[in-house]
Amino acid sequence: MQKRTRKKNSILKKMLVPIMIVMLIQAGIFCAAIMSGGVLQQLGNNAIDILNERVINRKNYLENEMIQRWSNISSDVESVQSTVADILDTSGKSYSDINPNADLTDEILKSVTNKMVYLLRKNSVTGAFLIFHGQDDLTASTKEVHKAGIYLRDLDPVTNPNDNSDLLWEFAPISITRHIGIPMDTNWTPTFTFSPEEKEAWDYYYKPFLAAVQYPDSDFEDLGYWCPPFKLSEDDVSIITYSVPLISADGVPYGVMGVEITTDYLHTLLPYDEITSAKNGAYAIGVAMEGSSDFKNVITSGSLYKQLLGDSGQTSLGKVEGKNTYLLENVLQGRPKAYGCVQYFNIYNTNTPFEQEQWALMGIIERQELFSFSYQLTTTLIVILVLSLLIGLVGISLITSRLSKPITSLVKKVKASNPMNPVALEKIGIAEIDELTDAVEQLSHSVAESSSKLSQILEMANYPIAAFEYLDDSDQVFYASGVFRILGSEEMGQQSGYISPDLFEEMLCHALEGTQLEREDQNTTIYNLTKQLGKPRYVRLKLYYEGKHVLGVLVDITQEILEKKKLEYERDYDLLTNLLNRRAFHRMMVQSFRKPEMLKNAALIMMDLDNLKYINDNYGHDFGDEYIRCTASVLKLFSPYQVLLSRMSGDEFHIFIYGYDTREEIRKIIEEMKDTIRKTEFPLPDNHSFRIRASAGVAWYPDDSTDYETLVKYADFAMYKVKNTTKGEFTDFDIGSYNKDSYLLHSREELNRLIDEELVDYHFQPIVDTHTGRVFAYEALMRSKLSTLQSPLDILRLARSQSKLYQIEHLTWFKSMENFANKIPADSGCKIFINSIPNQALTDQDMDSFERMYGKYLDRMVVELTEDEKLSEEFTVKKEVCLRRWNGSLALDDFGTGYNGDATLLSLRPDYVKIDMSIIRGIDTDDNRRKILQNLISYTKERSIKTIAEGVETRGEMDCLIANGVDYLQGFYIGHPSMDPCDIDPSVRQEILEASGKDALEEASHETH
Repeated sequence: MQKRTRKKNSILKKMLVPIMIVMLIQAGIFCAAIMSGGVLQQLGNNAIDILNERVINRKNYLENEMIQRWSNISSDVESVQSTVADILDTSGKSYSDINPNADLTDEILKSVTNKMVYLLRKNSVTGAFLIFHGQDDLTASTKEVHKAGIYLRDLDPVTNPNDNSDLLWEFAPISITRHIGIPMDTNWTPTFTFSPEEKEAWDYYYKPFLAAVQYPDSDFEDLGYWCPPFKLSEDDVSIITYSVPLISADGVPYGVMGVEITTDYLHTLLPYDEITSAKNGAYAIGVAMEGSSDFKNVITSGSLYKQLLGDSGQTSLGKVEGKNTYLLENVLQGRPKAYGCVQYFNIYNTNTPFEQEQWALMGIIERQELFSFSYQLTTTLIVILVLSLLIGLVGISLITSRLSKPITSLVKKVKASNPMNPVALEKIGIAEIDELTDAVEQLSHSVAESSSKLSQILEMANYPIAAFEYLDDSDQVFYASGVFRILGSEEMGQQSGYISPDLFEEMLCHALEGTQLEREDQNTTIYNLTKQLGKPRYVRLKLYYEGKHVLGVLVDITQEILEKKKLEYERDYDLLTNLLNRRAFHRMMVQSFRKPEMLKNAALIMMDLDNLKYINDNYGHDFGDEYIRCTASVLKLFSPYQVLLSRMSGDEFHIFIYGYDTREEIRKIIEEMKDTIRKTEFPLPDNHSFRIRASAGVAWYPDDSTDYETLVKYADFAMYKVKNTTKGEFTDFDIGSYNKDSYLLHSREELNRLIDEELVDYHFQPIVDTHTGRVFAYEALMRSKLSTLQSPLDILRLARSQSKLYQIEHLTWFKSMENFANKIPADSGCKIFINSIPNQALTDQDMDSFERMYGKYLDRMVVELTEDEKLSEEFTVKKEVCLRRWNGSLALDDFGTGYNGDATLLSLRPDYVKIDMSIIRGIDTDDNRRKILQNLISYTKERSIKTIAEGVETRGEMDCLIANGVDYLQGFYIGHPSMDPCDIDPSVRQEILEASGKDALEEASHETH
């Protein structure tokens, strides 16, 4: 016996959980207050502000050094320019004469050397230089260029000995070095050498010099240039420089003068340990073009930079995180996120050549370090919350445990009590609990009494129901009288009683083993005991679970099941034939198609009796029913095969043969079935033996389809084809025929809907007079509103197959004339060509109605007899009589195709003959077509019949037709069909008039007169 227990909650949990929820809510409110109050965010902003302030201070210091000290060389430049000018005036030389190894150059350099030493000392820089341009064009040279000048270096600008012993020559002529007495550096050379292969090393000289050439009206101070780090030679120290052009009085640049600062010296001015209190930061000076976030490094300070970005030569800024603070993008993989606080140096004036080269100081720090105080505060708050919750949990547990002990003791006593005796419980001193014990004692007495009465009532009612009760923590099962009687066992007698759980479960399992019939739900099962008891017996067992308590109810439902089986048979089987009905067959087919391995090769046969209507009409419906029953008896002969037989409705049967390895096996069964049906005679009351006759369509699985619905559709189509061709045969489905004619079967309802709801529009195509170029008439062309039934030809074929051509004729006359009347004024003079089916005519009643509705338009009506149906003399005469009465006209449509040939033309006297496009197409290039046209026009003109050329699509066809005497033109070249009748294009009218030998002015004059 299955048992299911529900989860229970103790008093401890009942009290503990709500209080804990309250505490968690309080903690959540506290956290929300902290978060929504913006405390943590403010701490983060403060950290960014502190970083920003420190970087600003360092930037301001460096900026002051760069502008007020290092690059403050204006007076020195003016002094040098004055000295050079004086010497040149005295010697009568020009600036272009200042070349290497020239006496003039040596004289000038000797005169300015002390000035350069003074500049180096005054500005506390590590070097000073002066370069004369001379005559060489630096930018156009393809070989090394030598420039005259001097370059002094002081690697320790802090100390200044009087004897200049700390200075070294980097570049200077030998005569200057001897004259001044300053030692030469190991890399000394007498001249400045610029190589084309190292153009970037020219920038400190070339850029300010070129700026002076490009901006001749600018002051030399606005042309100063800060050059990023470079080396004078491969083994030299890295330096940055500030240089300005030397400009003559007449504005011609003749050299460059500047100062250097070694990056080693610059490094001493970037104390990275000031960024954070933990001394874990880094500085970087970079250069970027305006608008760019990628900085080329000038110098970095602090090991943190290399840890974060490695040997990268640039620093890339990403998303903005705060005031002037950005997330670094090119941090090495695996390294923590880091931020850079960026402060730009204001070292260039506005509107100067190099203002777009932005120098910036970046203070770099790891995210964890920047927000360390915020993270520390967050961690502290979390620890406080967790400790508070733990202390609360322990305290609440102790309190609730103390309260629940007396109740637990009472529960144990209740469980230990004997259910056979009245329950007696001790009081525990808690008013509410003592009241509960009194209620339990009273309830125990009431339940015992009620149970006894209920058993008596059930026995008196003789209702086949019994119950048993099982408590998991008890050692007994209570069973009511009748439990074992329903199960077919008399061993335990008819009285209720108690039994051990193990024995009861053993007896119940023995009685129900292997008899399960149906599982209604998770706790309800139906068992069939018929085999064990030798007579029909069905039992429903329903189990109710409530915690550890299990209640079982047994009900004898034999009568209910037998009645249900009877109803199911009546539901699934046709009462007349005892074959499966439509619903049962469909259900079983769906189930079968879910197991394709069982179907193998199969055939679905859709069969229809051919002569049932004849028997019903001549012998009555009772004989018709016998005819159906006789057919069903024949089909039942094939029940031993793997076959499903069904009467779907009326005289329609479905047969499904399945589970065979080859089609040939099934084919033999079908042939045998067909022969048996044909040979079976059905007796009629006049002693006339009548053979059963049926038509059937066969669709094959899996060859035709593996889908049930598709197979039904294919079999239905095959039966439809055979019913409309050779009745009495069994025909296989043919996909080619289906693709061609399936709409005839599946669009039957669509046609009915089209007719009933008049779901058609009529478009009007102009017919133009070849003599005037004006619209003479419009042809009304049907356009279906149904997406599934578009083609007018398909509509006619479908109507023909369903004998509904009259309805199409009626719809065409009334609907096309309605559209014409709504869109063409009654006095316009244009005619309307309406297609008419030759073997159909409106009834007298419909004709009178048509005449009343559209009387004022009837003299403009032209009835076109189409070529699709054979001419009916009776209906044609009827139409001619009406047209003569209305002063209307008759036209022969599509002459040369279908039924509209020479014979029809001879038998009629139409007013118009419309020449089919098969003759018109390409007539301008085909002599045979022109000959046919000429013969036809000759015939019609002799009899005053007007000709209309259909399907004109080219200018050549139009010109040829006009030249051969056609009266009217119609086709896409002339005008397309449209909902609203419209005139033709003026250019086409002009072409028609030209082909007719007229011009537009002449025709307009005729129309005016």
